[in-house]
Amino acid sequence: MNRFKRKTTTLLGATLLSMLTISTGWAQDDYPSRPIRLVVPYAAGGGTDILARQLTKKVGELLGQPIIVDNKPGAGTAIGAAEVAKATPDGYTLLWGDNATFALNPHVYKKLAYDPLTSFTPVTLTVRGALVLLTADRLGVKNVNDLITLSKSQAGKLTYGTPGNGTPHHLAMEAFKLRAGNLQIQHVPYRGEAPAIQDLIGGSLDLMFAGARVAKPQTESGRAVALAVSGSKRNTAMPDVPTVSEAGLKGYVSEYWHGVVAPAKTPPAVVAKLNAAFVKAMASPELVSWINNAGSGAEWTGSTPVEMQAHMVQELKNSGELVKTIGLSLD
Repeated sequence: MNRFKRKTTTLLGATLLSMLTISTGWAQDDYPSRPIRLVVPYAAGGGTDILARQLTKKVGELLGQPIIVDNKPGAGTAIGAAEVAKATPDGYTLLWGDNATFALNPHVYKKLAYDPLTSFTPVTLTVRGALVLLTADRLGVKNVNDLITLSKSQAGKLTYGTPGNGTPHHLAMEAFKLRAGNLQIQHVPYRGEAPAIQDLIGGSLDLMFAGARVAKPQTESGRAVALAVSGSKRNTAMPDVPTVSEAGLKGYVSEYWHGVVAPAKTPPAVVAKLNAAFVKAMASPELVSWINNAGSGAEWTGSTPVEMQAHMVQELKNSGELVKTIGLSLD
């Protein structure tokens, strides 16, 4: 190749690179220029879906483009997560994930089509909440210490229910059992929270962790007793109920959390714009009022992408230690 051709080729390559850079910059400056798809790996109409829709409606208003929720339930959120992991990293496909997606699944599924730390770019944490430890009124248990004493005196005879294996309810109780001295309480998995509650008040189940929205009416009617909440602080929906740690099991904390991520390699400018919109939406008076009145005791918890990444790393470690101890596998 002669000198002229080499020079022309070099200039052409530089020009194309410059155009590409400018084009990419324009694309990010104009972002978003079309609707955004948010994959929610749970069925429509459930608690997670409702939270996602409430928040993203406001975020869409701030961004000037609608965010369309696409429900992709199945395999403990792994189906929806795997789809987003493979999506184009342009900010137009996002994932609403939770404990299971980012902290539990890698430890309980031998083959997972995504890696929680390398397949995604964190945008922000969105929700955190705690569960309520309930016992059947017939047990005569009034506090956490009573429950521990009763469990030890009837080792292997008490039963606890959950909405299924690997749910936050399941892990919360297993962590409780370990912290209390390896209590022997039998696990009874159900297909959802509602049937477990029915058996609790019906007399065929002894205890369970439940969401405040489900637990509160049962305790107010006297059909169940709320002993404690699993979080690091009291539940706003049931402020008179102590935390498990306050009730005597020092250091115990088990919370559920949610967050939004984009596919790995999503441009930083796009992530920054998404983060700003989500955090602003979560601080808006109407959304703060809505979640406070929802009765779940959950709260919006915005974060930076770096903070979310650190949270995911720690939660992945914590879940791995618990899963290994209890020998949980969902394959």
